Amino acid sequence: MGENKHIKELDAFAKKYVKEISTEQPSLDFTASLMQKITLEKNLEVFKAKSLISKKGWMLIAASILALIFISFFTTTESAFNLPKIEFDFLDKLQFTNLFDTLSVSNITLYAVLFFGLLFFAQIVFLKKHFDKRVY
Repeated sequence: MGENKHIKELDAFAKKYVKEISTEQPSLDFTASLMQKITLEKNLEVFKAKSLISKKGWMLIAASILALIFISFFTTTESAFNLPKIEFDFLDKLQFTNLFDTLSVSNITLYAVLFFGLLFFAQIVFLKKHFDKRVY
């Protein structure tokens, strides 16, 4: 019962002083000064794009794949590593000579694919520039 009276008193006190407080108006150049401060802080690390795998990482991956390929080509049965030898004899058995002989494409289809491919790459370039301007 006493708590309710205390809450009512606090409520009345708060209402009285909130009515007395005048509203503040920001200065006329508030938005311009705020935007100027934001544009001055261009070197934020939040929007900096970083690749997931660094150049050193890609070099290490490529070097290890090349090392595995070369080791598989030049290993003998008396090797210390005992890696399985990869044989590429199956490539001689595959014949791709008659693969595209029966395929015929009309000129209109060829032009349409070429045109839409060019537009696709133009759109990628345009969107990249747009988002780069938006970030920076």
